[in-house]
Amino acid sequence: MRLLAATLLALVAPTAAAAALEVKLSVLPAVPKKGAQATIQLRPYSPYIRPDGTCCRLEPADVNYPFRVEAVSPTGRVSRVVVRRTKNRFVWAGTFRFGKVGRWTIRAPQWGPRYRTRYGRPRIRVTVR
Repeated sequence: MRLLAATLLALVAPTAAAAALEVKLSVLPAVPKKGAQATIQLRPYSPYIRPDGTCCRLEPADVNYPFRVEAVSPTGRVSRVVVRRTKNRFVWAGTFRFGKVGRWTIRAPQWGPRYRTRYGRPRIRVTVR
């Protein structure tokens, strides 16, 4: 029985840890040009209940987590963006060259396609000119 409980806990724990994080993605420059190098940043946050009981106050999170970031082209092609922790321990960043003009999606896929929150931004849209 204990083995079963430990196994279930091991399977659920990574999901609970990921659910406890919020991430915000951003692209610099905000409107990148085709072929030019852009920086994609990921900022992890821990959500906390406010003293009045409402959700959520976000605090920057100093985590060592295997973040995945992807850039999805206007035609649906998915490219991986390798992000690494920067000198600012609360910011992860990677570079990417957008190969086509149009609307791209930058996403952290471990938060899933239907994950919605008004606090974090695990997927953003970027217009490349």
